[in-house]
Amino acid sequence: MLRAFHILVVVLLWACTAYRVMLLVRRPSRSFGNAAVCFALFFLALGFTVGLPPLYQRIPWLAEGASLVRLVQHGLIVVSLFWLHVFVAHSGNRSMRGMAARAVTAVVALVSMIVLFLLADPGDNAEDFVGAYAHAPFVTEYLLVYLGYMAYVLMDVVRLTRQFAGSVAEGPMKFALRLWSAASLIGFVYASHKAAFALASRLDLPPSWSEGPVSTTLSGVVLVLFVVGLTAYLWGPQIVRAGQRWQQHRRYRVLRPLWRACYDVMPDIALMPPDMRVPIDLRVYRCVIEILDGRLALRAYWDTGIAARDGEAAALAAALAAKAREEPVAAGPAGLPPLDVDELTEVARAFRTLSAGALPAHARG
Repeated sequence: MLRAFHILVVVLLWACTAYRVMLLVRRPSRSFGNAAVCFALFFLALGFTVGLPPLYQRIPWLAEGASLVRLVQHGLIVVSLFWLHVFVAHSGNRSMRGMAARAVTAVVALVSMIVLFLLADPGDNAEDFVGAYAHAPFVTEYLLVYLGYMAYVLMDVVRLTRQFAGSVAEGPMKFALRLWSAASLIGFVYASHKAAFALASRLDLPPSWSEGPVSTTLSGVVLVLFVVGLTAYLWGPQIVRAGQRWQQHRRYRVLRPLWRACYDVMPDIALMPPDMRVPIDLRVYRCVIEILDGRLALRAYWDTGIAARDGEAAALAAALAAKAREEPVAAGPAGLPPLDVDELTEVARAFRTLSAGALPAHARG
């Protein structure tokens, strides 16, 4: 099950990498930010791919010293984290001085990991590296350097994304920033769990649970959230537009019976032929404008007593019936209270629930 999950994550990472590279080619004017994302995804995908046993067991120099695959994998993940750090900092217009400091930190972490790994010289167990070698000299130190760098980057990403999210309007980008923040927090939990497990093993106090499944699950959740966050501002607007179209369809279904009743009594309110096919947003706009125009045209038939007693929808129904009979009221109002789109929608909803018998026969719709 965990192997299948690992493979699924690898496929997802490579697909997302290919997608971002395609965007980099199409949008060269935004090359630095896109390039940083591409590098982050590429090295992350490569690191997780190298960690697949069916692959590294077929690479001679890794198969001879299987635990070396963990150094390669961890090193690639450090490089990926560096580029992720650069991308997030660059998106927030952080200075190049800060970029250089982050680069130095990543290089120090990589060099320290290589030195400690060579000093440790662990065996060939790559599948349960932490459980097998955390008690050995220099392995715990190696893991603490690697996990410490990961925790440092992820907590800084949490800080930066929370700052950026505060200045971004609600929408796909804010959603993406929240996902990155959540992913970074879960990643920090992953790093803390792995480091605590290594320290406990070093102190001969191993926890009762297995480290591998917990770490694999946490890392998978982190990767899925990051990948979704990295693409949310691209597919997010499409989801938002689809939601807006759905809301417009719902509003149109509420408005149409009232519009049809107004049009049947007052055909002159139509801005265009009734059977003309137009996009849903224009249909809603048309309904709103024509209903409001028709409402104003009904002032001579408007019974303020019905409006005060039974509400706007009942007064509108009565005015339509009076207009159909050409029986104006004795003293129609000079004007009517203005309605916004939401208020008009509520009036249309109330109008739709009125008895069809309250409308003239040819105005039923």
